[in-house]
Amino acid sequence: MSSSDTFTAEIDGRKARTLRGFYPRIAKALLFPDYFGKNLDALFDCLCSLEVVGKQKVVLHIRYADEFLNKEKPEKRRAAIDVLRDAEKEENRYDGVHFKVILDK
Repeated sequence: MSSSDTFTAEIDGRKARTLRGFYPRIAKALLFPDYFGKNLDALFDCLCSLEVVGKQKVVLHIRYADEFLNKEKPEKRRAAIDVLRDAEKEENRYDGVHFKVILDK
């Protein structure tokens, strides 16, 4: 796919050290609907329905991943990262979009 088919969103992990800080950033970056519920189930649903961005490929690039959600309890951080990884799986996609998460130290 060419870059014109790709939508890339970036999140600075230093500014998303809690889920409370992460949810508005991802909602803005990936054009989530206003009714986004700001919980992990709603995050998964929105990540699996990214046709709103109008591209065939969506990349979520999280910079400073070592600081990303580092103020959450370890199990909550793992659960959030699992949601991101599960949304990458083709069998979970509702939209036909190829979704990829890059966690960049």
